[in-house]
Amino acid sequence: MKKYLLLLFLIVTINACNNNKKPIIEEQKLIAGKVLSDKIFSPDFMIRVNDKLVISSSLSDTMLYIYSLPSLKYLNSFGTKGLGPEDFQLFPMFCESSNSSLYVWGYSPITIKKFMIDNNGYPNLENLIRLPKYEVFNNMYIINDSVFIYYLPDLLKTVKFNLINNNDLDAIQMKKDDHNESFFYINRGFIAANDSFLLYGYLFKKQINIYRIQDFKLHKKIVGDYEFQKPVLGDFNAPVYYKKIIAGQKFFYALCNDNLNKDVIMEVYNYDGLPVKRFTFDISPQLFVIDEEHSTIYGYNGEYEDYLLYYKF
Repeated sequence: MKKYLLLLFLIVTINACNNNKKPIIEEQKLIAGKVLSDKIFSPDFMIRVNDKLVISSSLSDTMLYIYSLPSLKYLNSFGTKGLGPEDFQLFPMFCESSNSSLYVWGYSPITIKKFMIDNNGYPNLENLIRLPKYEVFNNMYIINDSVFIYYLPDLLKTVKFNLINNNDLDAIQMKKDDHNESFFYINRGFIAANDSFLLYGYLFKKQINIYRIQDFKLHKKIVGDYEFQKPVLGDFNAPVYYKKIIAGQKFFYALCNDNLNKDVIMEVYNYDGLPVKRFTFDISPQLFVIDEEHSTIYGYNGEYEDYLLYYKF
C-alpha cells in the first residue's frame, strides 16, 4: 500500500511541476534589410493591403505612396492637400480591415474612402462611407463595411459602431484619472483589432487586454513582470511600455520598450494570451506591418529616413 501511495505522490508532484512550467518562447534577433527609397517622405502610418505596402506622409504634397511587396518597389503615389472633393482636408489615416481593400480617412472629417489598388498601384474607388459625426478617431478597424471600431484616446474609450444603422453597438471604457491631462492617464493606451478580437495595449503598464469583438467582453489579460511606476503630470520620463500592436490572423505582434535593458523588442502572442516568440532587432522599426504568410516584417525607422526596412523571421 505504501508503494502505491508513493507512486501516486510522485505522479501528482510531476504533473504539478509540469503545470507550473513557463511556456517555451522562441527568441530571435532580426537583422534589418534596407531598400533605398527613391521618394522623399516623412511617414506617419503604414498599412499592408495584400501584396502592397501603403505609406501616408502628411508633410508631403502627395500624401499616399504605394509599394509592391516583397520587393518594396515604388509603384505610385496619389492624394494631395486641398479643399476639393478629391483632396485631403486632413492628414490621412488608415482603417485596418481583413479584406483586400484600402480604407482611408482624411478626405473630410466624416468620410472614409474604400479603394481597390490595382497591380500598378493605382486606386479605384469602391465605396464612400459616410459617418454621422466627427470624433477624434484613432486606431480604426472596419468589418464588412458594416462595423466600425475606433478608439478615442482622450476619453480612454473604444467604440463599436454600426455603419448600416448609424448607431453605437458597444463600448469599452477605461477608468480615467481625476485630472484632465489625458496623456498622463494611468490607463492610457491604444487598440488593434481583427474580425474576432480587440487588443488594448497600455502605455504606462506592461499589460495587454484581449477582448472578444462579438460581445466586447474581456477574454484574457496579459500582465508582465515589472514594477509599475505611476506617471507624473508633465514628466515625460516615466517608463513607457507598449508602442504599437498588429493583430494578425494567427498571432498578434506587440512592439514594446524593454526598459530594463534599454532596448526595443517585439512580443508575439496567440489569442489565448500565451507568448509564442520574442524578437530583438539590430534596427528597431518605429512603424511596421506584418506579413504572416511569408514570415516578414516591413518597417520604417526615422534614423534611416532614406530606407524602407524588412525583417525575415
